[in-house]
Amino acid sequence: MSWVSRLAAVHGAFWIADRWYRIWWYVWPAALALLISGWIYADKPSWGGDARNALQGEWAKPVTLATPIPIRNSPILANWPEKLQSDVAVCFTRAPDIHPIIDACSRLIDSGEISNSQRSSAYNQRGFLRRVKEPIRALEDVEAALKLMPNVPYALANRAYIYIGQSKFDAAIQDLNKAIEQFPPTASGPAHHLRGLAYFKLGDYQKAQTELDEALRLDPNNPDPLMNRGELEQAQKNNDAALRDFDEYSRRVPRDPRGPIGRATVLEATGHPQEALAALDKALIIDPANLRAAALRDRLRAQRIGTDQSKTGDNSPK
Repeated sequence: MSWVSRLAAVHGAFWIADRWYRIWWYVWPAALALLISGWIYADKPSWGGDARNALQGEWAKPVTLATPIPIRNSPILANWPEKLQSDVAVCFTRAPDIHPIIDACSRLIDSGEISNSQRSSAYNQRGFLRRVKEPIRALEDVEAALKLMPNVPYALANRAYIYIGQSKFDAAIQDLNKAIEQFPPTASGPAHHLRGLAYFKLGDYQKAQTELDEALRLDPNNPDPLMNRGELEQAQKNNDAALRDFDEYSRRVPRDPRGPIGRATVLEATGHPQEALAALDKALIIDPANLRAAALRDRLRAQRIGTDQSKTGDNSPK
């Protein structure tokens, strides 16, 4: 059998047995034709022969590979100096390692070549990145941002977050009131979430409930308010509602142990220690080093052992 015959036999066997092989044979000629057509289309000259006309819609618009990646659709981040574009792209992005991002923001701040609004944005972004691990330096950055551009809602919300971490709840609410006035309604969900958390910490449960409900209405894809609303409902003894929120949070963020831990605390409070232990086991599978989950599990196990001993009358150590 010639190689052509063997190739035809193999092709026939795959054609009969493999659906994806058949689909591939339909797709690749069309893809090749589209690619060739694209080359012809892109190479077609503009009517006027000049670059401005080429950008006005005649034939294909040229693609400039050096064009910076757009960071955010915000006028504050427009018109940065060309030579700083690479630092802009790094500063206003998200990545697991924040240190290169902080360095890029610092270079923008120290460049001396940007406007006050741009400098304010760089300060605010650096403060946002520092607010968890370096809250004091973060507050300095956000204060600098607000000094340059007062009442910018993102900076106010960042400062409120830091204030909540410092237990300055009234100050946080004042900033969030201003921020929510400045935000478009569709962008104010995170600020309502923070204001709800601040009211919760102050013990004003009714206002906290209203704010957290509003945060979820405005930003339904953000699971964070579910966790705080679950804690709020648990504090009000609304255990069924709390359990629903903790379970929904776990469904959306399955790699966060806080959902199963919240579930465990509700189950313990409602007299279901075995189910609570199962939830804590799940939390520790997610995060074996979680001290809170380990402490709760150890306490529940000790209580169960004590209960079993009291029932059997055996008080000897196990």
